[in-house]
Amino acid sequence: MNIKDKIDLLVKRAELIYKKLFIFLAIAGGSWIYGLKDTENTLLRILILVVFILAAFAIILNLLKFGEIQKELKEFSDD
Repeated sequence: MNIKDKIDLLVKRAELIYKKLFIFLAIAGGSWIYGLKDTENTLLRILILVVFILAAFAIILNLLKFGEIQKELKEFSDD
């Protein structure tokens, strides 16, 4: 596999991660706003909190993956 193919593959992976980040940000934002409402149902509050924590964890993981891809692309540009 030549360098151009590797760069194209990394760019496509970065685009997929970007799309996943956008979705997880929407989920986290929506659950956060809904969780700020004064709901009297404790079970619902717990479920919203769990959804927010999972979305925040997924955002962090995807940002780390995105950073790794940026480092690899920087290595290719330095060569």
